[in-house]
Amino acid sequence: MTNVIACIDGSNVTSAVCDASGWAAFQLNAPVILLHVLDKSAYPIESDLSGNIGLGTREHLL
Repeated sequence: MTNVIACIDGSNVTSAVCDASGWAAFQLNAPVILLHVLDKSAYPIESDLSGNIGLGTREHLL
């Protein structure tokens, strides 16, 4: 099965990429898959927000 994959990132050319992928999908009679790409360095690494503070921490806090 043929797919048209359009990689978008929210930049100024995203609209043009979507238009071009739509045109290509129409010409090929194929579905469009949008892949939203994020720059890893632009977003902080997820922190552990589970609430688990570790052994012995309670005594240290008191």
